[in-house]
Amino acid sequence: MIRKALTLATATVVTATASVLLFNSQANAHDVTFRATLRDPQDKVVGTVKFRVTHHAMEVDARLKPNDNVTPNQFHGFHIHANNDPLNEEDCQADPDEPQSTWFMSADGHLKEGLQEHGAHMGDLPSPLVMADGTARLAFTTDRIDPGDLKGTAVILHKDPDDFRPATPTGNAGPRMACGVVRRAWWG
Repeated sequence: MIRKALTLATATVVTATASVLLFNSQANAHDVTFRATLRDPQDKVVGTVKFRVTHHAMEVDARLKPNDNVTPNQFHGFHIHANNDPLNEEDCQADPDEPQSTWFMSADGHLKEGLQEHGAHMGDLPSPLVMADGTARLAFTTDRIDPGDLKGTAVILHKDPDDFRPATPTGNAGPRMACGVVRRAWWG
């Protein structure tokens, strides 16, 4: 009888421990972080974007440093661009000696599903307002971006404000001023 009770107690403890371990691994499976380091055409770091995937949504935190390619006291277009067309090369390519219209054209158009129109693209992000000192901070939460589609995309900061109109597939946001490839971060 004592042996039977001891066996039952041991089985209960093992089951409870396994349940806690399983629950913790499932909770951590959703808490994944991606990062993009934004660089200008001269390869200078001008900002960072952190994407933290939680159980219910994605938290985005973007920070911009002062740089010569943005205008203070102005909104700037900000998007996640697809980055998977082999014809456009890889990563973020820009030659500072070439016209602005050629910068970072290695990234494709806005990340989207099917026939989504501009303003509803998965990759259409809120626009950061660059302050008088040239910095900007943008933090928001979204459930529009599928974490499985994020790795390898490119975050692009544009020269002009985005008009978010469906009739303009790029938002009339102008040339691409900074670019960063989204990569999985192995730390928080």
